[in-house]
Amino acid sequence: MNIWEWIDKLTKALQKLDSRIIVIESVLFDDKTNPDIPKPQHIGKIIDVSEWQGVIDWPSVIADDVTLSIIRVQHGSAHQDLKYMENLQKCISAGGKYAVYAYFAATSTSDAQQEARDFYNRTQKVVAGKQQPIFYAIDVESIEMSGDITQMRAGVEAYMSQLNALGVPDNKIVLYIANHLYDKFNLNVARPGAIWIPSYGQNDGTLANSLKPTHPYDLHQFTSKGSVKGISGNVDMSAEPSEKFKELIFSA
Repeated sequence: MNIWEWIDKLTKALQKLDSRIIVIESVLFDDKTNPDIPKPQHIGKIIDVSEWQGVIDWPSVIADDVTLSIIRVQHGSAHQDLKYMENLQKCISAGGKYAVYAYFAATSTSDAQQEARDFYNRTQKVVAGKQQPIFYAIDVESIEMSGDITQMRAGVEAYMSQLNALGVPDNKIVLYIANHLYDKFNLNVARPGAIWIPSYGQNDGTLANSLKPTHPYDLHQFTSKGSVKGISGNVDMSAEPSEKFKELIFSA
């Protein structure tokens, strides 16, 4: 091989190396190079609200890095949350992502079915034809079913099945389960789209000083003393969403 052939081969090798370096740099520093690679999604604050928060300034709430607001609709069938209509309307108008929840207070499986119908119908009374809730959460944190804890599973199953009949699939249903009653309730936790569990610890508004739930969860409600702009006083806050819970948020 003469000197000119050697130089030609060396030049071509350097050109190949340079093109590979460009490709590597584009992957590392240009997220437009490969659109198939998902960008990490930002998860801000997750709150749940009810009439106890009074009048809420929803634009200020959404602007304070609130990713999701979970809005109470009712406590059983008997009590319709006094602010739920206003909260739903104003959250949607402010461009916020939202879900809805209802406190389970059924005395029988038929009563659970009625609660589910009321929960759905009250929600749709406000949001029909508009942005739909990301999910329907059932708040199960006290012994109901006429005080028979062994019937809690049947009651919640009946509630979920009624929501199914109304067009809400299991993967759009979330169960909020009291940590200390989780085992006794014996709910079918494999059925809903996600499990949401409260566990506060010091309950000082910080995740750092909270205690993790002692059962598997997709969302951890860590305090009832959170603070968000646009809400006077305390607000429940949750964090540590699982990948499954993130899919619920960002698939909407």
